[in-house]
Amino acid sequence: MIVNNVGSSSKYYSNSVTANRYANAASYVRGTQKTDAFTPSQQAQSFSEMLNKLKNTSEVRQDRVNELQQRIASGQYSVSSSDIALSLLSSRY
Repeated sequence: MIVNNVGSSSKYYSNSVTANRYANAASYVRGTQKTDAFTPSQQAQSFSEMLNKLKNTSEVRQDRVNELQQRIASGQYSVSSSDIALSLLSSRY
C-alpha cells in the first residue's frame, strides 16, 4: 500500500518524531521503487526471430509450382502408375 499524503496524516500521531520518521520512510520508498523488467535470453530471442521468419515465409514455393506447370503443359511431366500407388499405400499404411 502506498500512502501519498503522509505529511498531512502526521497530525494524528502524538509524537512528531514518529510522524517525521514515517514521512521520511515513505518518501524514501517512493524514490527507490523500480518498475518490473523482462529481458529474454539470447536463445529465446533467436527462437523468436526464427519464428517471425517462418511466419513471413510463404508455404507455397512459387518457383517450383511454375516449373511443374510448365512441364505439365509441355507434356514433359509424367509419373508412373506404380509410383502413385506406392505413394498412396505408404501414406495410408
